Amino acid sequence: MDLRKKIARLGNAAPPPPAESADPDRDSQNNSAAIASADPEVSKLGKTERLERLRALIGQVKERDTRTEATRASTARDHVRSGIVPGREVSTENGPLHVVEKWLEPNYQHGKVPVKGALEAKSATVAELALDPCLAEVDLERLLILDTETTGLAGGTGTVPFLIGMAWFEEGALRLEQLLLRNLGEEAPLLHRLAERMARASCILSYNGKSFDWPLLRTRFILNRVPAPAVPPHFDLLHCVRRVFKPRISEVRLCDVEEKVLGFFRENDIPGAEIPGIYLRFVRGGDASGLAAILEHNANDVIALAALLGKVARHFETVQTADDPVDHLAFAKVAARAQNAERALGFARAAVEGAGSDNVAVDALVLTARLSKRYGDAPTAVDALHKALGSANDAELASQINLELAKLYEHKLRDPERAYQHALASAQAEEHEAHSKRLARLEKRNLAKK
Repeated sequence: MDLRKKIARLGNAAPPPPAESADPDRDSQNNSAAIASADPEVSKLGKTERLERLRALIGQVKERDTRTEATRASTARDHVRSGIVPGREVSTENGPLHVVEKWLEPNYQHGKVPVKGALEAKSATVAELALDPCLAEVDLERLLILDTETTGLAGGTGTVPFLIGMAWFEEGALRLEQLLLRNLGEEAPLLHRLAERMARASCILSYNGKSFDWPLLRTRFILNRVPAPAVPPHFDLLHCVRRVFKPRISEVRLCDVEEKVLGFFRENDIPGAEIPGIYLRFVRGGDASGLAAILEHNANDVIALAALLGKVARHFETVQTADDPVDHLAFAKVAARAQNAERALGFARAAVEGAGSDNVAVDALVLTARLSKRYGDAPTAVDALHKALGSANDAELASQINLELAKLYEHKLRDPERAYQHALASAQAEEHEAHSKRLARLEKRNLAKK
C-alpha cells in the first residue's frame, strides 16, 4: 500500500492527499493539510508542529511494516522447524541457510537410465556434444549440476532465485543439495554457498543455464554485493538436446525429454507457472503447503540432467543399432560440426541402413557425400549422391544433388561429359547466369575432348 494511504488510514482521514508535485514546499503543505483534515486539533498547530506530527505518523507506518515482516519471517521459521518445510537450518559465517539434502546411491535410475552414467562419459565426448573444446579435459567427477526455481521467468533485477538446486558426485553417489530462501532479502548465505560449490567444480551442467539461470544468479551476486565466482566451463544440455532429439520429439522441455528419452514420468508434478505464486504465498503469509512439491520438482530437474548426460554421451560414443534413424542422423550432424568425420560417417551409414523414410535416408546420404568430399574421397561422395538422387522426391532437392554431382564430376573426377548431364538438371539450384556459364564451359570442354 502507498505510504500516504497508510498515513491517512492511521489518522482516519477520509480522502487521500493529492499526488506528489515537483515543489517540496507545496508537498509539505499538502501533507500537513491532510493531517489537519484528519484531526481538527492539528489545524491549530504551527507549520513546524504539523511537520513533526507527519514524521511521527511515518514512523508508525514503518514500525508496523517492520513488525509485519518480522511476523512473516517468524512464521516461515516455525514452519521449517515443525517439519512442514523439509530440510534443516545450517549456521554459516554469512548467516543462516536452509538446506534440503538427498543422497542417491550409485545404482539409482531415473526412469530407465542410471544416474551414474554421467560419470562414465568421456570428457572428449562431452566436448563434441557441447561443441565446446573447453570441456575436453574436464574431470567429470567434479561436475556440478545446477538448476534454479525463481519468482518469475522475465529475468531482470526483480526476479529472485529462491531455490538453488545443486548436485555432484561423491564416491559414485549423487549428492543433491537444495538451498531455500525463506525470506526475500536474505540471499547472501545462498550465494556464498553456491560460490563455494562452483569454486570446487570442474564444469557446470545445466538446462538453459547459459541463457537464464547463470545470468540471473550473476545479477543477484552483484545486487547483494557478494563476489561472483569464476565460471568454469559450462555445458548447457538444452542446446545439445535440441540438436540431437528435437528432430524426433519436437518438444524439448525437460519433462518431455524425461518421458521420451529417459522413460521417467512425473506424477503430480507441479506446473512451472504455478511455482512463483506458491512461493510468494509462503513468504507473505507463511503458507508452506506447496513448498514440498516445488522441492520435488527441482530435485527431479537436477537428477534428470545427470541421467540425460550419461544417456546422450553413451549413445554418441558408440552407434546403438536400436536407436531411431532420426537420432542417428542428428548425431551424425553433431559429429560433423565437431569435425569428427569418422563418427559422423558411422552415424550417417546407420541412418541410411535403418531409415524409416526416404527423407532421412536422403539427408544422411547427402551428409555422407559432403564429408567424403571434404576429406578427399570423391568416389564415395559421388556414390552417395547417386543413391540420394534415386530416393529424392522433391524437385528442388534433386536439382541441388545434381549440381553437387556436376561439380564433383567436373573438378574432382575430370569427367566433363557426365558433369554436363547433371548440370542440365540443376537449373533450379543456382542463378541463371552461373548456370549458363557452367553449361557453356562444360560444352566447350566436351568439344575439346572430342
